[in-house]
Amino acid sequence: MDRFARLLPSEPVYTYVNDNFPSQLSLHLPTVGLALESGHPHFSLHADNDWGTLFPESSGFTDLGPNNRTFLVSFVHQLHCLDTFRVAFLTNRTGSAHHVEHCLRYMRQAVLCYADTTLEPAHPGMLNGKWRHGATGIGSVHRCKDWTALTKYLEDHPARPAEPPVSAVRPSVPSA
Repeated sequence: MDRFARLLPSEPVYTYVNDNFPSQLSLHLPTVGLALESGHPHFSLHADNDWGTLFPESSGFTDLGPNNRTFLVSFVHQLHCLDTFRVAFLTNRTGSAHHVEHCLRYMRQAVLCYADTTLEPAHPGMLNGKWRHGATGIGSVHRCKDWTALTKYLEDHPARPAEPPVSAVRPSVPSA
């Protein structure tokens, strides 16, 4: 046994019951670069097929732990919220306002969590009669996690079909 191994903290063991599960999917994602671009003409408001390519075919849910507890990976939830904004802009239905508000708040927190420190060169421009700094982000290279590796993992490890919770299943009572 390596004499230094005892100095390392032991890996936690999770039961996946209630709140006893890891906060992150234990998956190493390589670092990749992403140069931001306008994306035109792809990923427009009307480009359903383009947006559809971002989602894993498995839905983004995966089962973990000894009892196969199902989890959604935040990456997929964040993509879903972006797509919800897109569809809400197109449909402008008040029925989706609650969902859009949820996604707006969720994405705000995800952006705050990541706190991307990539530098985007400023370009001065006139706004309301004053010179202001502006930035498009186009051409800035971001250090990212490889989302294609995450998508492949989710496709290779899909969740089982949803079932009603045990508390919702009631024994059938024979009719008289």
